[in-house]
Amino acid sequence: MNKNKKKYLIASAAFVVCFIMFVFAIKAQRMYAQNLTDRQEASQKSENKAANTKSNTDKAAKENAKAQDAKSNTTAAAQEAAKTDVSKKAASNSNSSSTSASQTSSPQQPAASTSVKVKQDDPDSQMNLQIIDTVNGNKIILQKDISSMDGETVGYIMERTLDAAKIKYKATGSASTLYFAAIDGLEEKKAGNLSGWCYYVKKKGDTKFHKPNVGSGQWIYHKGDVVVWKYLADGIHDGYEDDWGKSSF
Repeated sequence: MNKNKKKYLIASAAFVVCFIMFVFAIKAQRMYAQNLTDRQEASQKSENKAANTKSNTDKAAKENAKAQDAKSNTTAAAQEAAKTDVSKKAASNSNSSSTSASQTSSPQQPAASTSVKVKQDDPDSQMNLQIIDTVNGNKIILQKDISSMDGETVGYIMERTLDAAKIKYKATGSASTLYFAAIDGLEEKKAGNLSGWCYYVKKKGDTKFHKPNVGSGQWIYHKGDVVVWKYLADGIHDGYEDDWGKSSF
């Protein structure tokens, strides 16, 4: 009887131990499964975040590429329009003002004998944009370094520079038809019938200034060039006479 009781106790203890081990095994399996699930979720979140970052980067790159293409197309269109508008500019400016030939190549009447000639190698200055009143003693109105505005038109640069300096001016037209009729109170025809504003350019590496045969709204400035605007009593014949008609501009 004692033997049977002892066997019963041993069997009961073994059963309890097995049951406890079974319970612990189930809990351990659940904990492992939960841990594995958490790792998978974390990995999925990380992959989703990386995918979103890549998507945003690709989107930004595409938008930037579109912006660059748009800028390139705009520049190409502006240059093409500049070529086709040269003849229109000459006709329009010859009707609106006799001094517009300072910004185009339209012919005008002969100058007065008292006109002051402009030397091809002046002015001597480190500033690459200069505005000078030659009628009232070669007064320098403004000097400015415009190297940072590479690729812009001379007309656009002039407007931005005058605005920044708070110098009043009057301009007509836009883009290829832009024309400066007055700067700092100096207006066309106020110092004579042919008086007005002219601009001249000395290209990088060149030794002389030239008178472009296109409007300031068409001429593209490049870093290293020097641009000079002058108020002249004779805006047609006060230019660089020795070089007039020979320029390739």
